[in-house]
Amino acid sequence: MRHLSLLFLLIMSCFPLHAQIENITEKYDLPNAVSETSGLLFLNGKLITHNDSGDAANLYELDTITGNIIRTINISNATNVDWEDITQDDTYIYIGDFGNNSNGNRQDLKIYRILKSDFTNSTSITSETIAFSYEDQTDFASQPNNSNFDAEAISVYKDKLVIFTKNWKDNTVNAYTIPKIIGNHSAKKVSSYTSNGLITGSTYNKDDDSFLLCGYTTNGAPFLIYIKVNAITNDAIFSGVIERTDINPTLGPSQIEGITAISGEKYFLSREKVEIGGTVLTQKLYRFDNGSFSPLHIDDVELTRLQVFPNPSQEILFIKGLNLDIKQLFVIDINGKTVINQKNSNNQILIKELTIGTYFLKIALKNNTIITKKFIKN
Repeated sequence: MRHLSLLFLLIMSCFPLHAQIENITEKYDLPNAVSETSGLLFLNGKLITHNDSGDAANLYELDTITGNIIRTINISNATNVDWEDITQDDTYIYIGDFGNNSNGNRQDLKIYRILKSDFTNSTSITSETIAFSYEDQTDFASQPNNSNFDAEAISVYKDKLVIFTKNWKDNTVNAYTIPKIIGNHSAKKVSSYTSNGLITGSTYNKDDDSFLLCGYTTNGAPFLIYIKVNAITNDAIFSGVIERTDINPTLGPSQIEGITAISGEKYFLSREKVEIGGTVLTQKLYRFDNGSFSPLHIDDVELTRLQVFPNPSQEILFIKGLNLDIKQLFVIDINGKTVINQKNSNNQILIKELTIGTYFLKIALKNNTIITKKFIKN
């Protein structure tokens, strides 16, 4: 558990592209047995969660109506060093034992893989192990609250596992990929994004081809990051359409930890039990849908009129045909890094200083709609 009372000494950052989401509803307090709920998974109409450390190697299956524990499933050949998230594909459940306690010094990072059929049919099962290390980590000295090699989020995407880091040092998030197969792998860094907060959970929604990340800022304000991935290139997760939503007005200061897609726009979100300033916030489950996100909510006619030209371009891009007010313009490289960030200036943006290559122009409108267009700098 990371105690938020230690984080409230810092000042909240300001985020230029955030919307409010009002439809998050509290379901119930989770059982005391899962007070450190760290990951969520929706499977066969039931909710699965686990604690992040200090517990046996147990998964807990919950009734989504009452919140009661239906079954406790023990993985007999696994150990819960620091379980942080859980994900699935058609055949397996994957459990991320890669929490690094903000220190960055673990060298036994692993993901446990279990058969869904075993999970469904028994309460005592075995697992296989996918071990990994970060390709760019060379220093394993303990650096409390100052490491970029902690992680609390994992999702299956196509034929890979995507690990989203919890960067204590610079408040960004890195996306790494590894194969879903048993073995010892080097996690490949494929994308980065300035999250201005700590990422604690992720889920992939195949219904609309998107990731939804959850986390909290350095002063405990929870947020969500929606990533529409149909425009990504070379696994650069953060080159897709991105929208950040501050959910602090709805939840208040909270140590949000787990998130899972149910179906369509429906999601569950969990909060870990934590003490803040002498007040104990109990472990809770929340329910919401992502209809409040508006990255593509714009009339089709307006989209067909939108032009970004010339493309390719050497010095300047012009935006034409969009009747809605533009608030901000961003240029994102193929690794998901923001290389230009400017307020709208006569619907144009200078790109002369960029190196030759492929980029994405993110157009943020004043109604919180976000449109992304690919262009080439030559």
